[in-house]
Amino acid sequence: SLKCSQDNDKFKMSNESAELDYPVGLILADEVAFAGGRGYYNGGESPNSNYYLYNGKYYRTLSPSYFNSYDSSASVWFVLPSGSLNTWYNVTGSFGVRPVINLKADTLITKGDGSSLNPFVVS
Repeated sequence: SLKCSQDNDKFKMSNESAELDYPVGLILADEVAFAGGRGYYNGGESPNSNYYLYNGKYYRTLSPSYFNSYDSSASVWFVLPSGSLNTWYNVTGSFGVRPVINLKADTLITKGDGSSLNPFVVS
């Protein structure tokens, strides 16, 4: 479930025990996986262009993948142009990001398909 069950992990909007101020952030690797992104398998890509987050471009997630103590470099999970998730990019490269917003559970999509020409309208 993607529903947050701990009040202190929710956003402050109307919850004073919450630790987070704004319901906006960067996408996490598990959110990409839930949407249909697949990781490397046996050293090879697992391409998938049939999910709504696929855009044919590199973009990073906020999820850490490893830290190299030898040169103090950090890496995060990335999505490759094939749609595969990968762990080998460090955070110094110039790649895109995917912002996410969190909506209340009772939010309704009243029109639109989520594309740039026909964005969602929520109420």
